[in-house]
Amino acid sequence: MAHIKKKFTFDHPEDSYWNESASNSSSLFDDLPSKQWAARAAVDSLFDQREVLSAKVETSPLHEGGPSAASVVSECSVSSLPSDANRLDLDYSRLKAEHRKLQRYLEIIITDSPPPAIFLCAQAVRYDRYRAPDIKEAVRRLLKGDPVSLEWYRSKEEKLQLLDAAIDIIDGNVILTVVLFLKNTLMDSLFRDILLRRPQAADEYISYLKLNRDYDELTTTLFALGRNADAAMVEFSAAVRHQVHEQKIQALRKCVRSGFSDPFLAPEAAVVNDYVSLLERQIPINVADDQNKSATFSAFPKNASLVGRSVISTYYYCCLYHYDDPAHSLANPNNVRDAFRLTDKETVWTCVSALARQSRWPDVERALQPKTFLGSLHSRAVLNSPKLLCPFSWQNLFHILYLNSTAPPKDLLCRILRAVSDSDQRLKLAEKYDVCEIVIECLVAQKDRLRLSKFASKLALNTPDAYKALAALNNAVHWVEVNLLPYIPT
Repeated sequence: MAHIKKKFTFDHPEDSYWNESASNSSSLFDDLPSKQWAARAAVDSLFDQREVLSAKVETSPLHEGGPSAASVVSECSVSSLPSDANRLDLDYSRLKAEHRKLQRYLEIIITDSPPPAIFLCAQAVRYDRYRAPDIKEAVRRLLKGDPVSLEWYRSKEEKLQLLDAAIDIIDGNVILTVVLFLKNTLMDSLFRDILLRRPQAADEYISYLKLNRDYDELTTTLFALGRNADAAMVEFSAAVRHQVHEQKIQALRKCVRSGFSDPFLAPEAAVVNDYVSLLERQIPINVADDQNKSATFSAFPKNASLVGRSVISTYYYCCLYHYDDPAHSLANPNNVRDAFRLTDKETVWTCVSALARQSRWPDVERALQPKTFLGSLHSRAVLNSPKLLCPFSWQNLFHILYLNSTAPPKDLLCRILRAVSDSDQRLKLAEKYDVCEIVIECLVAQKDRLRLSKFASKLALNTPDAYKALAALNNAVHWVEVNLLPYIPT
């Protein structure tokens, strides 16, 4: 059967090969030199356009003295074809890709350029593939987004010149492209030394690492640049992202040993150590409370995990669920307060909020007693109305007490209001929260008989507050300087 041969084409190299090969298997690779010749001819056809323009374009000296581009391309490509027939298809594919790349580039040039420029650009295509372009030209191509092969710049001096040229044009993408090229072709120590001497390149590289979340390389680079504080914070932020609590604790301890080992970061290291201690306290408390079926957990169900909460939230949790725990317990509020050095304001505000939610008013009053009394709860209970202190404003204290549906008892409010030193503020709070006994006492102390008379007229008859107001109005001792007639209720 006659065998029909077809013209070689890169679009279907396999078909061309089988069409040109003999039908029997014994001559499968006998004509390998003819395949090399066909490949050479295909690349030569890429540059046949110069023959069309030969009548208009003079032959350049470069063209006369140098080898033809087709010869250069074909010899570099075809001469490397292996004798092993199993790799013939791979060589065809590589040659095909090279052919298409050059063809697309020349089509663009032919479309947009006059005939003389076409020939000059074709010459550039022939020779630029085998030599490094000028550094400024390479940077210009990078800025325009054109393909550039940076592998031609092999010496350290050329790479530094390339980076300096990229920095001079102040374009972040170009700088980053060159920096990544240096990263892949230089030793780490030399690369980091270059970043240390060129801050603009270092900033672009750091931004790139942050964007790609390469925290290990980012931390190493920041340490190498002497930016220990930034490196420590990156290491800390990566550590707290761990979802497994044990892994998070181990990563945080590693941060303290490495990133926060700088003496200038001692305050930050102390904060990280406190955070680790807090996690180690929260985990066993949370595990134990998940199985707790006490009345407090029934009245106030736990709806979230304690682990990962702040110190204030942890202290509130312990005051709410573990206020009566033994002194040696991890969940004892006093232990939490002492371990994390909470201030009086933080302690009283949080403790009163938790106790008021449970309507534990005697404990609220004890929490407001001076610190010297906090050592023994039982001894404080027998004291005769000790003076109460509030480390924050009294207005905020009353706001906390009235946050819940159950209002505090009047006798507690009276004792708290009597501790307010400013008489005007005491009267204002008493009127706002309807503590009539304190209102009467304040008006008597201010010797405002007329205002007391108006207030008494608003009180319900035959109530303790009404009797007290009437007695105060009729007590002449209170109104010696006023010299008014006795008050007779209507």
